Amino acid sequence: MQEFMHRAKFKIDQIFAPREIHIRSHDQIRFIRLTPTIQKGIATSVLALAGWMAFTSGTMLVTEQRIAGKNQIIEEQKLDYFNLLKQVGEYHTQFSKITNDLQENQDQLLGLLDGEEISKASENKTVKLKNSENERARVALARQALEDKLEQFEGDLQTIAGQSAALESQAIQLREVLAISEEERNKSAQAGKMLGGKLIQVQDQLKEVTKAKVDLEKNREQILTEVSNLNDEIIVLKERLSERDQQIDEQQLEMASLEEAKRIADQDIEQSNIQLVEQATILDMFRRGNQGLEGEVSQLKNSLIEVSNIQRELIERLTERSKYSLDVIEKTVQMTGLNLDKLLGSEDLQTGQGGPYIPIDEVQESADFEQSVNLLDMQLSRWESLQEVVSKLPLTTPIDQYRISSSFGKRRDPVTGKTSVHSGLDMAAPMKSSVYAPAPGKVVYSGWRGRYGRLVEIDHGNGIRTRYGHLRKLLVKQGQEVSHREKIALLGNSGRSTGPHVHYEVLYNGKPVDPRKFILAGRNVFKVQ
Repeated sequence: MQEFMHRAKFKIDQIFAPREIHIRSHDQIRFIRLTPTIQKGIATSVLALAGWMAFTSGTMLVTEQRIAGKNQIIEEQKLDYFNLLKQVGEYHTQFSKITNDLQENQDQLLGLLDGEEISKASENKTVKLKNSENERARVALARQALEDKLEQFEGDLQTIAGQSAALESQAIQLREVLAISEEERNKSAQAGKMLGGKLIQVQDQLKEVTKAKVDLEKNREQILTEVSNLNDEIIVLKERLSERDQQIDEQQLEMASLEEAKRIADQDIEQSNIQLVEQATILDMFRRGNQGLEGEVSQLKNSLIEVSNIQRELIERLTERSKYSLDVIEKTVQMTGLNLDKLLGSEDLQTGQGGPYIPIDEVQESADFEQSVNLLDMQLSRWESLQEVVSKLPLTTPIDQYRISSSFGKRRDPVTGKTSVHSGLDMAAPMKSSVYAPAPGKVVYSGWRGRYGRLVEIDHGNGIRTRYGHLRKLLVKQGQEVSHREKIALLGNSGRSTGPHVHYEVLYNGKPVDPRKFILAGRNVFKVQ
């Protein structure tokens, strides 16, 4: 018994498995969930309605049969009643005839009493009288029988009247029940039509759900593989992001140390210059006052040389670090394919020369030191300029988690299937994913633009612009300033699109370039260090 119950429950669970109906309208997807409870409720309602309709139909059929039987009994009793009335009429006719005969005999008897032939007539009348008496006795018997039949007929009439009244009350009740049944039948028919329509809709939806379920089961292995690959990519991206954050922190600390070292070097240079001036003044005073202090001056010169050596070593280290940072930034810009000199918009800072003429034999060491300081200052100035340029380059991705569904350059068009040129990068992600600005800039367009659908375009300066197409919702307005990683829109499927993704473009001086170069440069900028 338990095994049978278990099998029945398993079969019911298979029939009423959870189902979902996907309805897509424009760029919106809605889901209708049919839980096992809802499906069982619909099936129970349909069965209950069918049972009620069957019960009502059966009740009406039995009631109609009973009414037909009662009507037949009433018709038979009416026929008997009419036959009895016919017999009573015949008896009344015979009684009237007998009465008329008696009246004629009496008249004839009175007439004979006045005539001469009384005796003859008396004899005849005596014979007739005897016959009349016999006939009267027969009539009396017939009358008695008729009265008995009348009494019986009246009893039957009373019984028939009682039965007729009962039948009339039953007929009235049956008519009322019939009217109520007819009304309930009409309501049931209407409810049946409504439920039939809903049942057809539910059956159609179940067919669609079953078809979708079959399609999902066919694509299940592919989806599981893609989900596994996505999970691996997410893990790799998380590791890269953590490494990148760590490298950013280290770079910020290093830059802070470089700035602090520069500040200390400037202070040391300033103090050294002050000390040199003071020492030169003191030296002149001592030379004028006492030629015996030349030994102390020599010691002071040695001290100044040591200080100068320390400063030179410090400046050399700072110069090497700044040069290393410059090489990293320049390599990053080169990975994007952009011309660094055009981005800077100025001449090479290392080629500028000038200043007053000083003989090399007089202050050779001071000139070398000053040249090292000038070189460091030029490299730091170039580093600051490059930092400003790099800060405006879109080196990060506009969405956190994505899958590249179409690359930059030639591709097969997803709508027509023909070979076409793709001026951007299609990055697929779930609907309503956040879209961020990869670099600071100014929004120059925010709205609908033909096949792009909802589009945002940002000007980052230096001739660099980025576009984000097929969006679902725009969160910025034209003319608005946005910062790095500021949320600007939600990913969607508007315009000429076959699924939820963002069309990401990078333009340099109005010409599209491969966004993947900027993304790879952003990923590897800290790995080079």
